[in-house]
Amino acid sequence: IYRPLGRCVIILDDKLMDPTYTNGLVGITTNHRVVLGMALEGGENFEKITIAEQINRYFAFHQVEIEVLVRSGNEADKDIENVQKILIELKKLGVMRHEPVLVVGGGVIADIAGFACALFHRNTPYVMLATSIVAGIDAGPSPRTCCDGQGYKNAFGAFHPPVVTLTDRTLWRTMHSGMIRHGIAEIVKMAVVENRELFELLEKVGPKYLVKTKFGTDLESLEGSGITDVKAFNDDCERIVGLAMESYVRAEYGNLWETHQCRPHAYGHTWSPGYELPAGILHGHAVATCMGFGAYLSWKHCGWIDEAQCVRICKLINNLELSLWHDIMDDKEIFHSCTKKMVQKRGGNLAAPLPRGEIGECGYMNDITDDELGMYLDEYKELVTKSGIFARNGYGVEVHLADVGLGETCHEALAHVRAEIATDGQHSFCNDDKCSDKKKQDVNYMMVEEEKKDMCSNELSYNEWIKSVQADRNSEWNYNVSFERAPNTSEPPHYPQNTLFNELTEEYATAQTSVSSSNVQTAAKITSEEQLFAPCMVGTLESQFLKMFAKSVKAERVLDIGTFTGMSAIAFAEGSLAAKMPAVVDTLEFDKTTSIAAQKIFDNCEPQVKNAIKLHCTNAVDWMRTCADDPNGTSFDIIFIDADKDNYTQYYELAMGADGRRPLLAEDGVILADNSLCALLYDTDDSRRVALHHFNQVVKDDDRVEQVVLTMREGITMISRK
Repeated sequence: IYRPLGRCVIILDDKLMDPTYTNGLVGITTNHRVVLGMALEGGENFEKITIAEQINRYFAFHQVEIEVLVRSGNEADKDIENVQKILIELKKLGVMRHEPVLVVGGGVIADIAGFACALFHRNTPYVMLATSIVAGIDAGPSPRTCCDGQGYKNAFGAFHPPVVTLTDRTLWRTMHSGMIRHGIAEIVKMAVVENRELFELLEKVGPKYLVKTKFGTDLESLEGSGITDVKAFNDDCERIVGLAMESYVRAEYGNLWETHQCRPHAYGHTWSPGYELPAGILHGHAVATCMGFGAYLSWKHCGWIDEAQCVRICKLINNLELSLWHDIMDDKEIFHSCTKKMVQKRGGNLAAPLPRGEIGECGYMNDITDDELGMYLDEYKELVTKSGIFARNGYGVEVHLADVGLGETCHEALAHVRAEIATDGQHSFCNDDKCSDKKKQDVNYMMVEEEKKDMCSNELSYNEWIKSVQADRNSEWNYNVSFERAPNTSEPPHYPQNTLFNELTEEYATAQTSVSSSNVQTAAKITSEEQLFAPCMVGTLESQFLKMFAKSVKAERVLDIGTFTGMSAIAFAEGSLAAKMPAVVDTLEFDKTTSIAAQKIFDNCEPQVKNAIKLHCTNAVDWMRTCADDPNGTSFDIIFIDADKDNYTQYYELAMGADGRRPLLAEDGVILADNSLCALLYDTDDSRRVALHHFNQVVKDDDRVEQVVLTMREGITMISRK
């Protein structure tokens, strides 16, 4: 594929570069990778290298230039922002429409990279080299590419199948056992509704050895197991993978664009997409809970299978150490919202695939009320968690993302789901001719219940309200008082979002904040007219905070490091003037184009504000050193740091008095460092992320000062001498 093109653009799962996670034994002289059944020749030396390095050597041997884009394969990063980042990189590399991208990784990479290829040039081909079970038999060959959104699994996507999918189970050898287990769920679904032989093979081989040997790729682990015919075992593993792929492709490729919803391979995917992310559980465990519940519905609600078949299906899931139950399923509100979303997704029908007749056959359930669903959920929980039939009371092994070392999704996803449910409740009223009586009754019932809650809350004293209402809301609250200084770390913790707050939070806070002054509004308008990057402005919330802070401390002299277009300088000038102080704001901007726009804005401000601001187009470090070297120079009541992040520590040290120089900060002055929490928000490979984290720790460890980090916008650190 790639030799005629002369290059290969690769989107690579970041885990494939980690020698502790994925490696293989490779001949030093021959570059031959050791695979199943291959004897190690006595004269050959072998070394362990990552899959990423194996790919490098492969293309080097064939003299094909490679461009590698490394992306996170974590569920927490399976969002539209990461799809966009891939698109930007493909554009930078000038990928052409006839040039297949090589996607190497697991299910998350298969989904987001495939989605990016679908969007780029509207149809860029790609080859899928699957390195996990989910990618190998499901996400890899699938025509459906996607990403998560708004707390819902695979909310956005496109139909865009790969031109080739390569599934090599020898690559699964070094996968985490929890990832092997969760991948098996995608095989179980095909066994239950499509392939009886596959189901019986899974029962025969046994879950213990599928996970332990990682699908026969680690045969040494069979020692002492009692399995004597290793070849037969290995053949069974190969057969399981082959049957799973055959069943999936047969089901998928007869309905490539989902022109109808009779899709057996969606078994286990009716309710689970709505609670997988809020629960923070691995995809396979979410699917398994939904498969078990689906089997129960087939027995109890539809009468399509009998009790023995239902228990047999659940037994297989349970024996594979997958989850039959997760406690998020107790939340009926979330579960019913899952039904609503799936009906929307499937074009007005639930079309839930369930086992029907014999194992290996499928039917589709369309009709079930919320009341019935809730009743069956309670019965199903009783069966799988309390009957004593199932090991671990129906719970799985290594269920959560954190259990296998992956980033969590639950907090943000749960917030999205709760907000959506609340919004649905607010907008559930409808006209008589468009609503059923049942729906109107439900709405009226909800109104009465809410009124009851309000009445109860109003009748309680404040302390009683805290105990009865707020205690539940804060059941997961952790002690928020620190008792010792936090240890230093080499880098900040992983943070999956690129903003600190939900948009609604900031919009609400802004709506309750004083309207920006005419001066600040002028800054916003001219910044936009000059086509400068408006998000760099401090905005209404922060400018009002800066104004009120300057007013409160009665600041006379302010040093504003990093003017941009002057909104912070204006805010400080307004605050000092409001306190009846002789305001002087020195503001420093290095970029000439930006400083010209800033001066234009200052010239259009009210005279008092304009006259209070002194703009210096210069290097901030040089200006500060010159000022510090002057024994009669100015001391500043407020020093606001909001310039290039790589120099934050240097600005701080000059403010406090560096290299024997005079401190620029007045004795009772305050330093405000903006964007200090961008140490969490910037990309992991961004030097500014590391620089900000270093700055935060320098301040934390400085015994001369005390400080507090405010979670306003992107963080403001307030620092003063002790």
